Amino acid sequence: MDINTIFDIFVKLFAAFMVTTFSAITLEAPRQVLYKIWPIGVTSYATFLFFTHLGVSEFLSTFYACFIASIMSQFFSRHFKAPVTMFYIPTFFIYVPGSAIYQTAFHFINGDSAMAAHYLVRTVMTAGAIALGVFMSDSIFEIYFSTRDSLKARREENQQNN
Repeated sequence: MDINTIFDIFVKLFAAFMVTTFSAITLEAPRQVLYKIWPIGVTSYATFLFFTHLGVSEFLSTFYACFIASIMSQFFSRHFKAPVTMFYIPTFFIYVPGSAIYQTAFHFINGDSAMAAHYLVRTVMTAGAIALGVFMSDSIFEIYFSTRDSLKARREENQQNN
């Protein structure tokens, strides 16, 4: 890696920090949580850059990044005793396909339906990757906690029977 590539990565990670922080401010996150949100955005965007650098598609990289962001948000929400959405939403601002949505509308209005369809597919796939990342991590957490609670209840029942 040359110095320009490393500088480019740091600029992108700093931009992820800024986007996450300013979107949290815009969404009026509480001050005690505000300074705890940015590590999720920076780590998830580093994940996105890593997988993109490996040659993974943009959509799969978005899925991995959002999956990491969702898992980190779950841990942070439990650790800092705050709703998980306070951590999710500012982080996902990084991945929202705003330019693809704009391009879809632009080409649709100008009558270029082929390009509008192309950008619409990109928009839907990116949104699907974000949603799938959240769904997968939430499902894993739900399975883990329901299994743990079920095993705990069985142990207590067995102890009472003995």
